[in-house]
Amino acid sequence: MPSEFVCNIQMDLAIPDFMDASVPLKQIAEEIKNDIQQNIRLQRGLDGASFPALERKTISKKGFSAALIEKGILLGAIHAYVPYKNTAVVGVIGRGEPKRDEVARRLQEEGVRTKKGRIKKWIFFGISSKMKKEINLRMERWVRERIQKAAKKFINLKY
Repeated sequence: MPSEFVCNIQMDLAIPDFMDASVPLKQIAEEIKNDIQQNIRLQRGLDGASFPALERKTISKKGFSAALIEKGILLGAIHAYVPYKNTAVVGVIGRGEPKRDEVARRLQEEGVRTKKGRIKKWIFFGISSKMKKEINLRMERWVRERIQKAAKKFINLKY
């Protein structure tokens, strides 16, 4: 008779659900959007430095010296949304004429040439180093919450 050896393993596991992070990602996207809008209102870039000063001609045309704010269309065009599971997006909607997404890209990436031939850029769209730290803290908290709420599973293995 062949000998038979059976091993029975019983495991008590807590299995966290990391499959859908849409809620914290949406919260993070909203915070990034709010941070960008706040920086524009305070006239500062991602690094906290003040925006470049506007030309006198621009100030006299607008009637005030705040950059990126004239009618508030650009500010209102900055949006955060979740297009699908586990993805959050912060972007500039192409509203107004000229399209604000194109204006934002041009001001940030290409800049504007001054009378003296220099190029001024307004670096306002992105994630600041302060915001990166907040994002990491938020995701760490989400992971801890998932671990605490993990469903208990009992697994029996026989071989």
